[in-house]
Amino acid sequence: MTRLFRFTLVTLALIALCWSGTSAQGTGSGQKPPDTNAIAGARADQAATAQAKPAAATPEELPPDFKAFNEAAREKDPQKRVQALEKFIAENPKSILVGTARSQIQSSVLAALKDARKKYLDMVTAQIDAAKANENNPNLYSTYNRVASVMLNAGVLFDEAEDYARTGLSLMDEQKYIAARKQAAERAAAAAAQRAASPAPATTARSGGGFSISMSDGVMVARPMAPRPAPSATPPPPPRIPTDQDLRNSFRSEKANAQATFGQILLKRGKTDEGVRTLKEAYAAKPATSTLATIARVLTESARKAGDEKGQIEYLAALALSGQITAAERQEFDAVYRETHGGSLDGLEEMLDERYRRENPRFEVTAFTRKSTPNARAVLAELFTGAG
Repeated sequence: MTRLFRFTLVTLALIALCWSGTSAQGTGSGQKPPDTNAIAGARADQAATAQAKPAAATPEELPPDFKAFNEAAREKDPQKRVQALEKFIAENPKSILVGTARSQIQSSVLAALKDARKKYLDMVTAQIDAAKANENNPNLYSTYNRVASVMLNAGVLFDEAEDYARTGLSLMDEQKYIAARKQAAERAAAAAAQRAASPAPATTARSGGGFSISMSDGVMVARPMAPRPAPSATPPPPPRIPTDQDLRNSFRSEKANAQATFGQILLKRGKTDEGVRTLKEAYAAKPATSTLATIARVLTESARKAGDEKGQIEYLAALALSGQITAAERQEFDAVYRETHGGSLDGLEEMLDERYRRENPRFEVTAFTRKSTPNARAVLAELFTGAG
């Protein structure tokens, strides 16, 4: 019994020794047993990172109309962007982006106008500054008047056009105009006399150096001018020095043109009273036929709106006598005349004849004696049919 007990103890001791050896081998290499808590935490971090990181984005395929709109909207130049957006609308009329395209067109046009307006006004300022550079420039007023006329004809910038036209008129002085034109004519006459005294020999044609502008199929075309003919051996007569009355008439005609422009601009600006008053002053100055017709046409419209039948007849008669009355204006003329003459046109032609004779006095006709020249030929020309 005692021996059995001892054998059992020895066996248990051997088993314990073997277990301790195995444990020593596991720790003797310097490695620690894995930490189960750390492993669980690392796996949790990897899962969170995987959830936070988005999946790789795939390129979005846009519909064709969206692609076309984006391409047009990317154009940086406002004018080209407008054209591109208009093309987009024409090619994609049912797209949901049409409304946005129209809105972009409006903003682009406004941007283009703003930019163009600034550029144009800068050009005008430079032009006026160049005219001012000559302190004694007698034609400074014409620069202002010309700019105002261009703006009126273009139908833009009426605010600025009024300022330029008003300034131009304020600079017009009859006495300074006459003095400057006479001095220019005298200088031209002196230069002509000098050329006549010592004519330069020239037997060949001189190069033109100039050009002409014409319209072809709605497009402006520039062409060089033909060479000028060789100067004649006989010098031309010296230029005529205009009289003060000639220059006075010229000044008044030029001023009437400026007033016609100014008056029309004032009407565009809603300044009706001042505009009509200015136009009537220009009309009374009896300007050139084309200017007179323009003024009469505007005043006719003003009289029509005011219910002034007498004024309508006055200005429509001026249009009729100028030869520039339209068919519609002639119908209006006849209708207003009937209303003021008992429904009849009796006396209308007689009134026009009498007014023509009054406003266009007959010029003096003197007999012409032609020198007898062998083999000479005469050409008969008629200014008006039947005048010969």
